[in-house]
Amino acid sequence: MPLKKKLFRSNMLFLFLSMVTLLLIGTAVIGACEDRFERTFEEIGYEKMDGDVWDISKDIGKEAIRESFSFLVLIVLVVGIIAILALLLLASIFTKRMNRLVMEPLDCLVEGAKRIQDGNLEEEIVYEGQEEFERVCRAFNEMQRTILEDQKIRERNEKARTDMVTGISHDLRTPLTSIRGYIKGVLDGVANTEDKRTMYLETAYESTEDMNILLQKLFDFSRMESGQMPVHMIQIDLAEYVQGFTAQKEKTLDPSEVQLVMEQEEEILPDVNVDIEQIQRILENLLENSRKYVERKPVEIWLRVRKDESHVILEWKDNGDGVPEEKIGRIFDRFYRCDEARTKKGSGVGLYVVKYIMEEHGGSVEAVNDGGLKLILRFPRADKNM
Repeated sequence: MPLKKKLFRSNMLFLFLSMVTLLLIGTAVIGACEDRFERTFEEIGYEKMDGDVWDISKDIGKEAIRESFSFLVLIVLVVGIIAILALLLLASIFTKRMNRLVMEPLDCLVEGAKRIQDGNLEEEIVYEGQEEFERVCRAFNEMQRTILEDQKIRERNEKARTDMVTGISHDLRTPLTSIRGYIKGVLDGVANTEDKRTMYLETAYESTEDMNILLQKLFDFSRMESGQMPVHMIQIDLAEYVQGFTAQKEKTLDPSEVQLVMEQEEEILPDVNVDIEQIQRILENLLENSRKYVERKPVEIWLRVRKDESHVILEWKDNGDGVPEEKIGRIFDRFYRCDEARTKKGSGVGLYVVKYIMEEHGGSVEAVNDGGLKLILRFPRADKNM
């Protein structure tokens, strides 16, 4: 049975039983009063009249009393029944109104739930009435908006994930083709001198390094998504570590391709607690990002380490054109690529990994345009965390 009918029937039954009970109690009280009145009449009459007169008057009085009380009972019953009917009518009107007040928002919520079930998350509940039900409907609309936003994010991430897999598949094909071509050249005797064979094998090896970088990104992303990227903290001098990274890259990189300049604001800076492996990954990702998107040679990168009251700060700046202002706020999002046409190799997870690692270290990273793209990484000072 619908709730509306249950509410109506229960209210009517409760009121009817209450009024009938009240009527029966009233009738019983009148009956009790009749007996009491007769006894009082007999006592008074017996004292005031002689025996013969009293006998005659007693019978007449009792009959009159009975008739009067019978009439009174009839009047009470009639009035009581009319009152019950009137109250039942009024109660039915008010119960229907209350049912409408209760059922209207419930019907709205049911219709809203059906719309969500049918996939319609755009249309919201419109209800104006009781404050309590308005709060429920507003909460329902907030939930619906949250579901819609989550759905859009999932769709966007799924598309980006698909694009990433497609892009990485495409990017892997290039080094694979190169490896196959050069190895086949060695096997077929095209590289017929020792110098040629060495060059072919070195080129194939470099291609495997490109593949390894792509696969490492996929592996890192998978570990982050599953929460299985461990962090093992040790205390280091960040400036000293960055200086070592810069020196190592200067030995391996062609200065006509990439130039790194290291600047330290003060000779002695506070230590920071970091995971060495993860910090190396951050620097490698930043270097790769600069080399990929700076469209001039050589790529110039300035690294500066300084401090403030609570952080040791690493600034990474290149000589590129920066990032359009409408896109700079999204470059740390999963799978996001400024190069939406995919003319450059990339997975869209490099800077996302940087942000993830920085947050795991209790720090932060932000990007600004400053004559090129500047990335500002803030590491909590170890002396402030003791």
